[in-house]
Amino acid sequence: MMLASDQALVGEARREAEATAKDLTRGVESRSRAGESLRTWRRPGYWILAILGLLLGVYLASGFYVVGADERAVVRRFGAVEAEVGPGMHYRLPWPVDRLDVIKTTSVKKVGVGFAIPAGESPAPSGMELVTGDTNIVNAALVLQYVVRDPVDFLFQVEEAPSYVEAVAQGVLTETVIRTPIDEVLTSGRVAVQERVKAETQKVLDRRRSGIRIVSANIMGMTLDRSVVQAFQDVANAMADREKVINEARAYASNLIPKARGEARTRLSEAEAYKQQRVADALGETSRFLALQKEYEKAPDVTRTRLYLEAMEKILPKLQLYIIDSDKGRVPLHLRVTGP
Repeated sequence: MMLASDQALVGEARREAEATAKDLTRGVESRSRAGESLRTWRRPGYWILAILGLLLGVYLASGFYVVGADERAVVRRFGAVEAEVGPGMHYRLPWPVDRLDVIKTTSVKKVGVGFAIPAGESPAPSGMELVTGDTNIVNAALVLQYVVRDPVDFLFQVEEAPSYVEAVAQGVLTETVIRTPIDEVLTSGRVAVQERVKAETQKVLDRRRSGIRIVSANIMGMTLDRSVVQAFQDVANAMADREKVINEARAYASNLIPKARGEARTRLSEAEAYKQQRVADALGETSRFLALQKEYEKAPDVTRTRLYLEAMEKILPKLQLYIIDSDKGRVPLHLRVTGP
């Protein structure tokens, strides 16, 4: 029994020794691998590869970009247009393969025609001198507002867009003013000048494929030379007086015509009533005459005498009779005849 117990203890000790040996072996191997890794990290080539890999990752990650809600982006690959993208996150090949141009397409840009738009507040612009259709001189200043409609055309078809838009609008404004009389330019024709400058400038920009859309054209100033200001003011006052007289005449006519029409209708009604009355009287006289004719045909003498007496009854009361004594005719006698 003791022998068996000793053998068991020896076996247990052997197993523990083997397990310990295995643990030591694994520890040695792990330390060896760690040392090998440390030696590998210490090699210069490995560090270069790691840095190059990191730089490559950063380089590739630089291809991600974000386009804002009010923007459009144009991607160029080796100089040629590859794509036009809208708002959101996108990816393109990093430089120098792809190049990115981001343009604000909803932002309204301004350009002054005849003057430079200042950054802050400033006095009213003086403008540029132009000759009108009747050889007068005016100082004109105009502001154009525009947006980018086509980013690709805007990038490649036009260089220095503000200067180009200003030059085109200045030419159109000069051509428009030289065809228009001075009174129209300064008064009723201002709106027409603005609309023509906007429309004609847009036509030129479209022919050039500029990718620009004109939003508005507003005249900021249109003034005369000082030497003719008073004369033009007199003309303007005369025109205002003329318009006033015309309006007063129209108002008088608008009141007089209905009144005249009312009076005409009244007179027509009265004439119609008078006509009806005269017709009725004539019919009554005709009926009476026809009745007398029948009576006369039956008894001519009697009818004639009756008609005479009836006539005297109507005539004599209206007469004044004077009886004059031939010897003393100076004293009149007043006799009133009241009946037959």
